[in-house]
Amino acid sequence: MNKTLIATSIAILMASPSLSATEIYKDAKNQLTLGGYGDFSVLNTNGTTEVVNNASRINFQFSHRLDNGLKAFSTMEWGINPFDSSLVYNRESLFSSQNSDLLKSRLAFIGVSYNEYGSLTFGKQWSAWYDVVGGTDNAFVWGGAAGGEYSLDGSGGIDGVGRADKAVQYRNTIGNLSFTLQAQLQDNTIDLTGFDNVDPNGVSSLTYGNTYGGSATYDVNDKLSFSVGGNHGEFKGFDSTTNEKIDTSDEIYGASVSWGTLSGDGLYLSANYNKNKYHETDNNGRLIPEADGIEAMVSYYADNIRSYIVYNSLSADNYSFTGDGGVGQNVTEYHEQSLVPGIAYIWDSTLTTYIEGKIDMSDYVTNGVKSDGDSAVAVGIRYYL
Repeated sequence: MNKTLIATSIAILMASPSLSATEIYKDAKNQLTLGGYGDFSVLNTNGTTEVVNNASRINFQFSHRLDNGLKAFSTMEWGINPFDSSLVYNRESLFSSQNSDLLKSRLAFIGVSYNEYGSLTFGKQWSAWYDVVGGTDNAFVWGGAAGGEYSLDGSGGIDGVGRADKAVQYRNTIGNLSFTLQAQLQDNTIDLTGFDNVDPNGVSSLTYGNTYGGSATYDVNDKLSFSVGGNHGEFKGFDSTTNEKIDTSDEIYGASVSWGTLSGDGLYLSANYNKNKYHETDNNGRLIPEADGIEAMVSYYADNIRSYIVYNSLSADNYSFTGDGGVGQNVTEYHEQSLVPGIAYIWDSTLTTYIEGKIDMSDYVTNGVKSDGDSAVAVGIRYYL
């Protein structure tokens, strides 16, 4: 097994899913690179067509070699919103307003590594759980709908499954096995709309304490790999709708398999499965007691053209909640399901154009009333720094 390949893959995951970077400065001990991309698309859904920002970002990566094999490194990344007032596409196929801040923090961590003893990092960084499900999160517009990495706040930062806030990580590779251990050290109180739709003056909140996660990946060869992992956190709070205290856990566990590499020619396959508890939210923003998630991606690259299709499925058993006016609501069917086909023309390492669609096959039945999902299509351009 090529240990350099493993180390490089881990470094890419820790820094950003973007593979492009430009070296700004380098000497015998120091290196500074600039990365990120601008991405804009014309998006049509719900009878509305808009030019939207598609997660444009910029990052700086620093490294400094110390004595005796030690190395210090850091990544700082910001999301860029170039529009004063823009609309973004969310997982329920609706447009929602986005704040007008030009920059928003995506990653900010500092770490040290020491030869075969691995690396230790501190800050906001890609999670141990993302190592498990990141293989299918490679569409341009729609991705991560069932893998659990973007829960609650849209980034997975609060419960440590996406770009984890306030996290400490240890990563290492031994032979064909690479692994990550993570602890998220926090005391984070958030408002949760899903628990508060009756009394506009009520207060529903959740307080997240520490969360803990881990993952392990075994590379059978240069193409085939298997991953397992999980994340667990406790949260407490108050539900003003029912006037009850909340005291439970946010859990997600799963496994994945991948074949090939996205950066190479030919076929790429990846699939993952997870079981989760009080981790995902439904169409109305309410936490789902238990759910199962499945994601799969098939991609083929040749002659500067990458074609792909992604399948997402998030399903839950029956559950109940208190609706408007204090009326009990019973969800008898919840199945968020979609196919995401796309094709991209990669002009070179800097410029990519793409067209991507979402065929929404979701079903959401509450008290016998069915709500269907909405399909969409986007045509976009991405320019890597």
